[in-house]
Amino acid sequence: MSTNQDDIKKAIEIVSQAFSDKDYGTALMLLKPLADAGVAEAIGMLGLAYHRGAGVKPDGIKAVELLEKAIEMGDALAAYNLGLLYQQGMVDIEINTELSRHFFQLAEKMGLQTNELD
Repeated sequence: MSTNQDDIKKAIEIVSQAFSDKDYGTALMLLKPLADAGVAEAIGMLGLAYHRGAGVKPDGIKAVELLEKAIEMGDALAAYNLGLLYQQGMVDIEINTELSRHFFQLAEKMGLQTNELD
């Protein structure tokens, strides 16, 4: 793994911790440049932020758009999170059990182990 990849991994870990600590300002400040740089995991995390309203106004359309982009780039966790979004529904996004199941299965097919989420 290159230093750049190590730096990205460390930044993602810091962002994850900031979200866990509900320090959304820090999380978003660090996350947006990574997402703008095309880091799939960062794009997926930003989509999740829009789903949960974590530091941003909840926006179902934006959440789906970002999560789908991250999935296209290979982010299995984004597929899982999109499955959750369709399972739970939100403003502008209706509950859709068929789509939810599809994205959960896609996450597994992409290599996400559900025991990694515990």
